[in-house]
Amino acid sequence: MQRAIIPTIALAFVLMLGQPAAAQDPASSIVGVWKLTSFARKEVGTDKTVQVYGEHPTGYRVHTRGGHAFYMFFGANRKAPSGNVTDADRIELFKTMTAAGGTYEVEGDKVVFHADVSTGQSLNGRTLTYHFDIAGTTLTMTTDPVKNPAGGPESVFLSTYERAE
Repeated sequence: MQRAIIPTIALAFVLMLGQPAAAQDPASSIVGVWKLTSFARKEVGTDKTVQVYGEHPTGYRVHTRGGHAFYMFFGANRKAPSGNVTDADRIELFKTMTAAGGTYEVEGDKVVFHADVSTGQSLNGRTLTYHFDIAGTTLTMTTDPVKNPAGGPESVFLSTYERAE
C-alpha cells in the first residue's frame, strides 16, 4: 500500500508542473505602491530623450483597488532651502517636481488616468493613456504621444518603477 502512495504523489507533482500558472489579472496587478526609478521624455520621430528629473529621480505612483491613483516625482538633486523659504526657493522646488491625482481604469495593457488635481493645473480634467507592462517587480509605463506642456514637439513619457508594496 505505501509503495503505491509514493508513485501516486510523484505522478501528481509531475502533472502539476505541466500546468500553466494562472495569469494575474492586469487590473489587479497594477494595484499597489510603486517607487519611481526613471522618468524620461522622448520626442516623437527622433531619438532625443531627456531625463526630466535627472538620472536618479525619486517619487511614487499609487493605484488603489477602488480606482484612485496619484503620483509625485521629484528631481534627483533638489536643494533644501537654507533658512526662511523664499519665493525663489519655491520656484526652484516647483520646477523639479510634478504630482497629479485622480481616477483610473485598466483596459487591457492600458491605464486610462483621469486627472482631478495636478501641480501645474495643466492636467486637471484631462485624460492620459499609459501603456503598461509588469515584469516581476518592475512596472514600465509609456504615454501615448502628447503635446509637450513646455512647448515643442510631441513626446512620449516613459517611466519605470519597482514595487514598494
